[in-house]
Amino acid sequence: MWFISTFIPPDDRRAALLLYGLVLATCFSGYDSGIMTVILADKQFKDYYHVDAQKLGTISIIPWATQGLAQLYIGGTLSSLVGRLWAMRLSISFMMIGVVVQSVPNNYAVLLVGRLLTGLGAGCSFIAANLWLAEASPTKLRGSFVGTVTQFGYQLGTLIAFWVGYGMKDYTSPFNIAWRVSNLIQIPIGLIFIAVSFWYPESPRWILERHPDQPEHALNQLAYLRDGSPEEERIQIEFHELVASYEYRKKFDPGYIGLFKSAAMRKRLAFGVYATALQQFGGIAAVTMYAAVIYESLGWSNGKQALAINGIQSVLQLFVVLVNTFTVDRYGRRPLLLTGFSIQTLALLVMASLTTSLPNNDNRSAAVAEVAMLFIVGLTYCWSNGPIAPTIASEIFPQHVRDKAFGLSLMGQTVCLIALTQPWPKLNEEIHGKSYWLLFTLNAVALISVFFIMPETKGISLERMDELFGGVDTVQAGEQQQAAEGTDLDTYKPEIRRVDSKEKDLDVKASPATVHEKEH
Repeated sequence: MWFISTFIPPDDRRAALLLYGLVLATCFSGYDSGIMTVILADKQFKDYYHVDAQKLGTISIIPWATQGLAQLYIGGTLSSLVGRLWAMRLSISFMMIGVVVQSVPNNYAVLLVGRLLTGLGAGCSFIAANLWLAEASPTKLRGSFVGTVTQFGYQLGTLIAFWVGYGMKDYTSPFNIAWRVSNLIQIPIGLIFIAVSFWYPESPRWILERHPDQPEHALNQLAYLRDGSPEEERIQIEFHELVASYEYRKKFDPGYIGLFKSAAMRKRLAFGVYATALQQFGGIAAVTMYAAVIYESLGWSNGKQALAINGIQSVLQLFVVLVNTFTVDRYGRRPLLLTGFSIQTLALLVMASLTTSLPNNDNRSAAVAEVAMLFIVGLTYCWSNGPIAPTIASEIFPQHVRDKAFGLSLMGQTVCLIALTQPWPKLNEEIHGKSYWLLFTLNAVALISVFFIMPETKGISLERMDELFGGVDTVQAGEQQQAAEGTDLDTYKPEIRRVDSKEKDLDVKASPATVHEKEH
């Protein structure tokens, strides 16, 4: 029973089931990334586009150009204007268009256009999904919900992709059928999520921020998420924090300019960029994207054999994510990051030593050990810096700028990913096994930085996070402000009515044309 109660806590069953349902959204992105790992090893694909080392790197990282655009402006703005759920629906629809463009008969330029479209949708979807998860999760379980759903869904997508690609590899007629069908299979995943998402409530925090003159909507959705009644004390306490924090923050600029007006906010934004950079700083994207190619370079020359190794790793990675579920809200974000980077650093030290001393891959035992080291790196990433880095970035900003600040923070992830992934095929081709010394060094640097820089965010509500970064407790400040003005936060409370378990927030429309913001 303890196992089940960890995943579906008795007091938060509905929130848990809804949050885990969001796996479909992150699964779609995971499939797209995973299937490209398979496609890049497909001989017909390489022949069709005349892929060399330079093109291989470009095809792999080109989506991150538009993901960067989503992070800079589009993703945060979209989530702010239309809400977290509609942002996810629109983003995944855009990704599906990109998949179709990539899969129809085309040339190299059109392929890149499709990859750019997919990247833009993926960037916006990732922002919206993490925001909804952070804002809908109960404080005491926020780390496990956000981290598990984001990483588990991604790994599930890569798992499906690897085995779809493995099964399709022998289909060589009609020409190019294998990689095209493998790419298109992800579309049903996106369609299922869009359909299921209409049973989801919008983020109560977003509702209160966009509709402060209709607080009953936020309260009702909060009660629905917490599987209780608006009259319950635990729900009233959480709603009180939302309102008090809003009353204090409403005087601040909610736009991008507001992020740069104060030194404290600029410092926090820099920390957000640092937090997301930790996810990709160790070079995991290069190892994952070129996994099948890397295994072939290590002596596993049979293409299908290399894919099988990759598929087995994806199965293990899926389940090892659950380590994060059981530990992140018990031990905290910082201890898991320190442990994870320590393990990855040691594994890459062994890996670099083996590939440098045995560059010809003529020792089978060494080749097995090298694959084992890559397994260790990938498995450790899945419960440490993989899920924890975006979790931290999604929870450290105040509500009025969270969507925009989280998007900008993801630039740390994007810069590190592009800087390491694009040149990796060429680097590995020129210096071979010595390239792993670079990954070893980067992971060692990340480990040291976490020890000296990373604070602990475990167990702190979103509304009280400012105090951790040297700001004021916005809940307490809001209470004091209302007291000084001679008003009571209780006057903000709406007429409370019981929420039916099937009630949906049909009155709150996320369309910009129907949003009536209260001006401050």
